[in-house]
Amino acid sequence: MSDDRADTDSQGEAAAHHPSVMRALRKSIADAWLYLGLFVAVNVIWVILLGLPLGLLGRLALNPAVAVGGLLTTVLTLAAGNAMLFRLANRMAHGDVSLRDFRDALARYSAGSLALVLVLLAILALGAFNVYFYLQVVSGPWWRVIGVVWGYVVVMFALAMLYCYPLLVEQGCGPLTAMKRSVLLTLDNPGYTLGVAGALVLWTFVAVLPALLAIPVLVGLSALVLCFVEAGFVALVANNALLELLRKYERSERQDDVGGSLPGDPGS
Repeated sequence: MSDDRADTDSQGEAAAHHPSVMRALRKSIADAWLYLGLFVAVNVIWVILLGLPLGLLGRLALNPAVAVGGLLTTVLTLAAGNAMLFRLANRMAHGDVSLRDFRDALARYSAGSLALVLVLLAILALGAFNVYFYLQVVSGPWWRVIGVVWGYVVVMFALAMLYCYPLLVEQGCGPLTAMKRSVLLTLDNPGYTLGVAGALVLWTFVAVLPALLAIPVLVGLSALVLCFVEAGFVALVANNALLELLRKYERSERQDDVGGSLPGDPGS
């Protein structure tokens, strides 16, 4: 009887550590509600950091020199905004957040965030160019196969971006290590990653659809969601999704490092 109970407890423990998309989403909604004021503030700051340079860039695009400067400024503010957004979301996910985390985010993670922005943009741009080149510019079945392969590379890196910033702030690793672990986590958990990414895409689509369709009654609501909720919720879901995965790789319940042993780590 005791053996049966032990087996049941073991099965329950294993199920509890199985990554769950719905659990990550529910936890993110609860975190956003619990830290509502800070959550909204972080989202608004991120929108300002991204929106102001982009707005200036659009107005000054006729001047190439100014446009390049505006583009560089946008990249810098995006990196700073992402560092703040994902660090604060990480602390909300852990249930331990304070105003000093704003300063901590910019001081500790801005450089790594900038490196991630540059590398990820370069990879995605290169991948998109190769997809277009092999599928549209050159002809022949073998070239199309290469184009499809590049398409899979783009999709994989787009999915892996889900974990890059959360890993950067959760484990304090460098940007290249964060990218490597993100790719390996994606390859090791494709169904779960697709589920999380699909939920975020669906959420974003529902949020922007009224604006795209110019539905008068709902355009204002859509704008409010994008300004006060969207980026923060994406960051919260990404962090909670990562924490769900990291529990899967824990070697012991007593282990202090929540990261455990990830795919590709020495000795894993």
